Amino acid sequence: MIWVTWRQNRTESFFILGLLALGGIFLLLTGLSMTNTFQQSGLSACLTRPNPLTNCGGLGGAFLDHYGSLVNYIGVAVLILPVLLGALVGAPLVAREFEQHTHLLVWLQSITRTRWLIMKLALVLGMGLLVGGALMALLIWWYSPFAQLSGSFNQLAFDFSGPVLIASTILALALGIFVGTLTRRTVFAIFLTIAVLVAIRLPVEIGLRPNYQPQITVTWSFAQGDKPPVTLKAGDWNVGQGFIDAQGNKTNDVHVSGPQETLAQSLQADGYRGYYLSYQPADRFWTFQWIETSIYLIISLLALGATVLLVRRRMV
Repeated sequence: MIWVTWRQNRTESFFILGLLALGGIFLLLTGLSMTNTFQQSGLSACLTRPNPLTNCGGLGGAFLDHYGSLVNYIGVAVLILPVLLGALVGAPLVAREFEQHTHLLVWLQSITRTRWLIMKLALVLGMGLLVGGALMALLIWWYSPFAQLSGSFNQLAFDFSGPVLIASTILALALGIFVGTLTRRTVFAIFLTIAVLVAIRLPVEIGLRPNYQPQITVTWSFAQGDKPPVTLKAGDWNVGQGFIDAQGNKTNDVHVSGPQETLAQSLQADGYRGYYLSYQPADRFWTFQWIETSIYLIISLLALGATVLLVRRRMV
């Protein structure tokens, strides 16, 4: 069974392994370069001194200017990789068997439907765990200079700085397998898997993640100036900031009716009450990681359970 499953999915597996190998080489080379720059520039030593955000601003800014764009590229790639795994490995796993009727040959032997499916799930999900775990370890090492400088609590780094990466990989594979089992059409299952993953992950990352725990919101009047009365620490997540309107609601969309000497005076004349800043403190990072990991794993278990029921109960 293991050999047959490998033979059936070897093309997709070689493609994914090739991507991972190229990605690993890129991370290793850029990570070594960043680590060397981080230490040789004196930024590493500076961050161990008192008031690093104030005293290391110049060094930190230069480091981010040089390497900061890499975080965006890696963050996007980490979002795409689980989707590729789900679409190219998970979706065809069972769908191709039904489409080509190769499952009948196995079921006519002494292998039961349940054993046939469990062997496939164990092989593919085990591979997903290994890939997710290895990639997570490599990315945590790669991101460590940025983590010391600004923390891991932001939208892009959050996805590869903890167990969420492993859980999102398992989620993609589990949903792909379920969709393939449900549709029994490989190409359709691939596109549907992508759509379902986007429909799940976007609301979680944009809507749920900032609110796993109540945001800390600071408000202040226009008379106090536009700078917040609190200073965010390294690793705090700035969820949003803007203005308080006449009804006491937070908004970034402002409209002024007449010219004044300053924007603050114009806003105040139109009834706006002041500024706000909402954030999540850095010490909530691991709580948020485990909350999101649990969400993805629960959905994965439901998808796998539904897959088992479909295989056991559906007619050939």
